[in-house]
Amino acid sequence: MKILITGARGLLGSNLSLMYSETNDVIATGVNKPSFDFCRNQKLDINDLADLAIIEREKPDMVVNCAALTNVDYCEDHEDEAERINSEGVRNLAQACRNSGVYFVQISTDGVFDGKKEKYSEADIPNPVNAYGRSKLKGESFVKEIGGNYAIVRTTIYGWNHLDKFSLAEWMLDMMERGEGFGGFKDIYFTPILVNNLGRAILELYEKRYRGIIHVTGSESISKLSFAKKIARVFGLRDDLVSSISHKDLNFKAARQENLSLDVSKAQNILETRLLNVEEGLEEFKTLRDNGFVERLKDSKIEVSI
Repeated sequence: MKILITGARGLLGSNLSLMYSETNDVIATGVNKPSFDFCRNQKLDINDLADLAIIEREKPDMVVNCAALTNVDYCEDHEDEAERINSEGVRNLAQACRNSGVYFVQISTDGVFDGKKEKYSEADIPNPVNAYGRSKLKGESFVKEIGGNYAIVRTTIYGWNHLDKFSLAEWMLDMMERGEGFGGFKDIYFTPILVNNLGRAILELYEKRYRGIIHVTGSESISKLSFAKKIARVFGLRDDLVSSISHKDLNFKAARQENLSLDVSKAQNILETRLLNVEEGLEEFKTLRDNGFVERLKDSKIEVSI
Protein backbone atom coordinates (compact mmCIF):
# COMPACT_ATOMS: atom_id res chain seq x y z
CA MET A 1 0.00 0.00 0.00
CA LYS A 2 0.87 3.65 -0.39
CA ILE A 3 -0.22 5.67 2.66
CA LEU A 4 0.00 9.44 3.08
CA ILE A 5 -0.08 10.77 6.63
CA THR A 6 -0.65 14.44 7.46
CA GLY A 7 0.53 15.93 10.73
CA ALA A 8 3.20 13.23 10.76
CA ARG A 9 5.41 14.89 13.39
CA GLY A 10 2.67 14.64 16.02
CA LEU A 11 1.90 11.85 18.46
CA LEU A 12 -0.38 9.76 16.25
CA GLY A 13 1.17 10.72 12.92
CA SER A 14 4.72 9.79 13.89
CA ASN A 15 3.71 6.43 15.34
CA LEU A 16 1.63 5.56 12.28
CA SER A 17 4.48 6.58 9.99
CA LEU A 18 6.89 4.22 11.76
CA MET A 19 4.38 1.37 12.15
CA TYR A 20 3.09 1.46 8.59
CA SER A 21 6.50 1.90 6.97
CA GLU A 22 7.46 -1.64 7.97
CA THR A 23 5.32 -3.09 5.15
CA ASN A 24 4.06 -0.09 3.16
CA ASP A 25 5.20 2.92 1.13
CA VAL A 26 4.58 5.77 3.59
CA ILE A 27 4.69 9.49 2.79
CA ALA A 28 4.99 11.43 6.05
CA THR A 29 3.93 15.06 5.68
CA GLY A 30 3.63 18.19 7.76
CA VAL A 31 3.78 21.98 7.66
CA ASN A 32 7.35 21.47 8.83
CA LYS A 33 8.70 18.66 6.67
CA PRO A 34 9.53 15.55 8.73
CA SER A 35 12.88 13.86 8.22
CA PHE A 36 12.18 10.28 9.21
CA ASP A 37 14.72 7.77 7.95
CA PHE A 38 12.13 5.00 7.65
CA CYS A 39 9.81 6.56 5.04
CA ARG A 40 9.43 9.31 2.48
CA ASN A 41 8.97 12.88 3.76
CA GLN A 42 7.20 15.85 2.24
CA LYS A 43 6.13 19.35 3.29
CA LEU A 44 2.34 19.66 3.19
CA ASP A 45 0.10 22.41 4.56
CA ILE A 46 -3.50 21.16 4.48
CA ASN A 47 -4.66 24.74 3.91
CA ASP A 48 -2.45 25.17 0.84
CA LEU A 49 -4.21 23.86 -2.25
CA ALA A 50 -0.94 23.75 -4.18
CA ASP A 51 0.55 21.45 -1.52
CA LEU A 52 -2.54 19.23 -1.72
CA ALA A 53 -1.75 18.46 -5.35
CA ILE A 54 0.46 15.70 -3.92
CA ILE A 55 -2.68 13.57 -3.49
CA GLU A 56 -3.47 13.66 -7.20
CA ARG A 57 0.21 13.22 -8.07
CA GLU A 58 0.95 10.29 -5.72
CA LYS A 59 -2.54 8.72 -5.68
CA PRO A 60 -2.09 7.00 -2.30
CA ASP A 61 -4.39 4.16 -1.32
CA MET A 62 -5.19 5.92 1.95
CA VAL A 63 -4.76 9.34 3.53
CA VAL A 64 -4.85 9.56 7.33
CA ASN A 65 -5.34 13.09 8.62
CA CYS A 66 -3.48 13.48 11.91
CA ALA A 67 -3.03 17.25 11.47
CA ALA A 68 -4.95 19.09 14.17
CA LEU A 69 -4.83 21.85 16.73
CA THR A 70 -5.55 19.92 19.94
CA ASN A 71 -4.71 22.21 22.87
CA VAL A 72 -8.20 22.76 24.25
CA ASP A 73 -7.48 26.00 26.13
CA TYR A 74 -5.45 27.44 23.23
CA CYS A 75 -8.33 26.72 20.86
CA GLU A 76 -10.69 28.60 23.19
CA ASP A 77 -8.64 31.77 22.74
CA HIS A 78 -7.87 31.15 19.05
CA GLU A 79 -11.11 29.83 17.61
CA ASP A 80 -10.41 31.15 14.11
CA GLU A 81 -7.09 29.26 14.00
CA ALA A 82 -8.77 26.13 15.35
CA GLU A 83 -11.38 26.31 12.59
CA ARG A 84 -8.75 26.92 9.93
CA ILE A 85 -6.88 23.73 10.84
CA ASN A 86 -9.55 21.47 12.35
CA SER A 87 -12.39 22.41 9.99
CA GLU A 88 -11.26 24.13 6.79
CA GLY A 89 -8.09 22.06 6.42
CA VAL A 90 -10.17 18.91 6.80
CA ARG A 91 -12.54 20.14 4.10
CA ASN A 92 -9.59 20.69 1.75
CA LEU A 93 -8.23 17.20 2.38
CA ALA A 94 -11.62 15.53 2.05
CA GLN A 95 -12.21 17.25 -1.29
CA ALA A 96 -8.76 16.32 -2.61
CA CYS A 97 -9.29 12.68 -1.62
CA ARG A 98 -12.78 12.63 -3.13
CA ASN A 99 -11.46 14.09 -6.39
CA SER A 100 -8.74 11.42 -6.60
CA GLY A 101 -10.80 8.49 -5.36
CA VAL A 102 -8.60 8.05 -2.28
CA TYR A 103 -9.79 6.46 0.99
CA PHE A 104 -9.74 9.22 3.61
CA VAL A 105 -9.48 8.70 7.37
CA GLN A 106 -10.32 11.75 9.44
CA ILE A 107 -9.16 11.52 13.05
CA SER A 108 -11.80 13.13 15.24
CA THR A 109 -12.35 13.26 18.98
CA ASP A 110 -14.52 12.31 21.91
CA GLY A 111 -14.64 16.08 22.51
CA VAL A 112 -17.59 16.47 20.14
CA PHE A 113 -19.83 15.34 23.04
CA ASP A 114 -20.98 17.23 26.14
CA GLY A 115 -19.88 14.70 28.76
CA LYS A 116 -23.28 14.30 30.39
CA LYS A 117 -23.87 10.63 29.47
CA GLU A 118 -22.22 7.52 30.83
CA LYS A 119 -21.05 6.42 27.38
CA TYR A 120 -21.51 7.70 23.83
CA SER A 121 -22.28 5.63 20.73
CA GLU A 122 -22.13 6.70 17.09
CA ALA A 123 -25.90 7.26 17.23
CA ASP A 124 -25.66 9.93 19.94
CA ILE A 125 -26.01 13.55 18.85
CA PRO A 126 -22.82 15.59 19.35
CA ASN A 127 -22.99 18.68 21.53
CA PRO A 128 -19.50 20.18 22.00
CA VAL A 129 -18.97 22.55 24.93
CA ASN A 130 -15.79 24.30 23.77
CA ALA A 131 -14.13 25.74 20.67
CA TYR A 132 -11.96 22.65 20.14
CA GLY A 133 -14.96 20.34 20.03
CA ARG A 134 -16.89 22.70 17.76
CA SER A 135 -14.00 22.92 15.28
CA LYS A 136 -13.59 19.13 15.15
CA LEU A 137 -17.34 18.59 14.71
CA LYS A 138 -17.38 21.09 11.86
CA GLY A 139 -14.55 19.13 10.25
CA GLU A 140 -16.64 15.97 10.52
CA SER A 141 -19.56 17.76 8.86
CA PHE A 142 -17.40 18.79 5.92
CA VAL A 143 -16.23 15.20 5.41
CA LYS A 144 -19.80 13.87 5.40
CA GLU A 145 -20.97 16.64 3.09
CA ILE A 146 -18.19 16.03 0.56
CA GLY A 147 -18.65 12.28 0.68
CA GLY A 148 -16.48 9.75 -1.10
CA ASN A 149 -14.76 6.86 0.62
CA TYR A 150 -14.11 8.03 4.17
CA ALA A 151 -14.00 6.97 7.79
CA ILE A 152 -14.40 9.46 10.63
CA VAL A 153 -12.63 7.93 13.62
CA ARG A 154 -13.52 9.39 17.01
CA THR A 155 -10.87 8.55 19.56
CA THR A 156 -8.73 9.71 22.49
CA ILE A 157 -5.09 8.69 22.44
CA TYR A 158 -1.90 8.29 24.41
CA GLY A 159 1.52 6.98 23.41
CA TRP A 160 5.14 7.94 22.85
CA ASN A 161 5.89 11.25 21.17
CA HIS A 162 8.42 11.80 18.41
CA LEU A 163 8.78 15.44 19.45
CA ASP A 164 10.10 16.61 22.82
CA LYS A 165 6.66 16.93 24.39
CA PHE A 166 4.50 14.68 26.52
CA SER A 167 1.23 12.92 25.95
CA LEU A 168 -0.84 12.54 29.14
CA ALA A 169 0.59 9.10 29.90
CA GLU A 170 4.18 10.24 29.24
CA TRP A 171 3.74 13.22 31.57
CA MET A 172 2.28 11.09 34.36
CA LEU A 173 5.05 8.51 33.94
CA ASP A 174 7.78 11.17 33.92
CA MET A 175 6.45 12.74 37.12
CA MET A 176 6.38 9.40 38.93
CA GLU A 177 9.79 8.30 37.65
CA ARG A 178 11.21 11.56 39.04
CA GLY A 179 9.41 10.95 42.34
CA GLU A 180 7.23 14.04 42.03
CA GLY A 181 3.64 14.19 43.19
CA PHE A 182 0.78 15.42 41.03
CA GLY A 183 -3.01 15.45 40.90
CA GLY A 184 -5.20 13.11 38.90
CA PHE A 185 -8.78 14.06 38.09
CA LYS A 186 -11.21 11.85 39.99
CA ASP A 187 -14.18 13.25 38.07
CA ILE A 188 -13.07 13.11 34.41
CA TYR A 189 -13.61 9.77 32.67
CA PHE A 190 -12.40 8.66 29.24
CA THR A 191 -11.63 5.56 27.18
CA PRO A 192 -7.95 5.99 26.24
CA ILE A 193 -6.33 3.97 23.46
CA LEU A 194 -2.64 3.43 22.78
CA VAL A 195 -1.84 4.97 19.38
CA ASN A 196 -0.35 1.69 18.15
CA ASN A 197 -3.58 -0.18 18.90
CA LEU A 198 -5.47 2.54 17.03
CA GLY A 199 -3.06 2.26 14.12
CA ARG A 200 -3.82 -1.44 13.70
CA ALA A 201 -7.55 -0.70 13.74
CA ILE A 202 -7.22 2.03 11.09
CA LEU A 203 -5.49 -0.37 8.72
CA GLU A 204 -8.34 -2.81 9.13
CA LEU A 205 -10.92 -0.09 8.47
CA TYR A 206 -9.17 0.48 5.15
CA GLU A 207 -9.08 -3.23 4.38
CA LYS A 208 -12.82 -3.47 5.01
CA ARG A 209 -13.45 -0.15 3.24
CA TYR A 210 -15.55 0.94 6.19
CA ARG A 211 -17.50 4.11 5.43
CA GLY A 212 -18.93 6.50 8.01
CA ILE A 213 -18.35 7.44 11.65
CA ILE A 214 -16.88 4.92 14.07
CA HIS A 215 -15.65 5.10 17.66
CA VAL A 216 -12.23 3.49 18.11
CA THR A 217 -10.89 3.82 21.64
CA GLY A 218 -9.80 1.52 24.42
CA SER A 219 -12.41 -0.92 25.66
CA GLU A 220 -12.42 0.40 29.23
CA SER A 221 -13.68 3.64 30.76
CA ILE A 222 -11.48 5.02 33.52
CA SER A 223 -10.93 8.22 35.50
CA LYS A 224 -7.71 10.10 34.91
CA LEU A 225 -6.84 9.47 38.56
CA SER A 226 -7.16 5.70 38.14
CA PHE A 227 -5.32 5.88 34.80
CA ALA A 228 -2.31 7.41 36.56
CA LYS A 229 -2.38 4.75 39.27
CA LYS A 230 -2.48 1.99 36.65
CA ILE A 231 0.59 3.50 34.98
CA ALA A 232 2.32 3.31 38.35
CA ARG A 233 1.45 -0.36 38.76
CA VAL A 234 2.51 -1.35 35.24
CA PHE A 235 5.86 0.45 35.54
CA GLY A 236 6.48 -0.57 39.16
CA LEU A 237 6.28 2.96 40.55
CA ARG A 238 4.70 4.56 43.64
CA ASP A 239 1.02 5.27 43.09
CA ASP A 240 0.84 7.33 46.30
CA LEU A 241 2.50 10.13 44.33
CA VAL A 242 -0.88 10.64 42.64
CA SER A 243 -3.40 12.66 44.64
CA SER A 244 -7.10 12.90 43.94
CA ILE A 245 -8.31 16.26 42.62
CA SER A 246 -11.37 17.66 40.84
CA HIS A 247 -11.21 19.46 37.52
CA LYS A 248 -13.40 22.09 39.21
CA ASP A 249 -10.41 23.01 41.37
CA LEU A 250 -8.53 24.33 38.33
CA ASN A 251 -9.29 27.45 36.35
CA PHE A 252 -9.42 26.11 32.78
CA LYS A 253 -10.17 28.62 30.04
CA ALA A 254 -12.31 26.11 28.15
CA ALA A 255 -15.15 24.09 29.62
CA ARG A 256 -14.29 20.45 30.38
CA GLN A 257 -16.62 17.47 30.04
CA GLU A 258 -16.81 15.01 32.93
CA ASN A 259 -17.43 11.81 30.99
CA LEU A 260 -16.26 11.36 27.41
CA SER A 261 -16.28 7.57 27.43
CA LEU A 262 -17.02 6.18 23.98
CA ASP A 263 -18.98 3.01 23.27
CA VAL A 264 -16.85 0.82 21.02
CA SER A 265 -19.40 -1.97 20.51
CA LYS A 266 -19.68 -1.19 16.81
CA ALA A 267 -15.91 -1.32 16.25
CA GLN A 268 -15.62 -4.52 18.28
CA ASN A 269 -18.27 -6.14 16.08
CA ILE A 270 -16.69 -4.98 12.81
CA LEU A 271 -12.98 -5.36 13.51
CA GLU A 272 -10.81 -8.36 14.24
CA THR A 273 -8.29 -5.99 15.84
CA ARG A 274 -8.83 -6.24 19.58
CA LEU A 275 -9.32 -2.93 21.37
CA LEU A 276 -7.23 -3.27 24.51
CA ASN A 277 -8.32 -2.48 28.03
CA VAL A 278 -6.31 0.05 30.03
CA GLU A 279 -3.83 -2.38 31.60
CA GLU A 280 -3.22 -4.21 28.30
CA GLY A 281 -2.59 -0.93 26.52
CA LEU A 282 -0.18 0.26 29.20
CA GLU A 283 1.68 -3.06 29.10
CA GLU A 284 2.24 -2.53 25.36
CA PHE A 285 3.17 1.10 26.06
CA LYS A 286 5.92 -0.18 28.38
CA THR A 287 7.04 -2.89 25.92
CA LEU A 288 7.47 -0.29 23.16
CA ARG A 289 10.02 1.53 25.29
CA ASP A 290 11.73 -1.67 26.40
CA ASN A 291 12.15 -3.03 22.85
CA GLY A 292 13.60 0.09 21.20
CA PHE A 293 10.54 1.33 19.32
CA VAL A 294 10.60 4.67 21.14
CA GLU A 295 14.30 5.20 20.51
CA ARG A 296 13.75 4.71 16.79
CA LEU A 297 10.69 6.97 16.82
CA LYS A 298 12.68 9.83 18.35
CA ASP A 299 15.85 9.29 16.31
CA SER A 300 15.00 11.83 13.60
CA LYS A 301 15.61 15.54 13.42
CA ILE A 302 13.05 18.07 12.26
CA GLU A 303 13.66 19.90 9.01
CA VAL A 304 12.11 23.35 9.44
CA SER A 305 10.62 25.02 6.38
CA ILE A 306 11.06 28.78 6.20
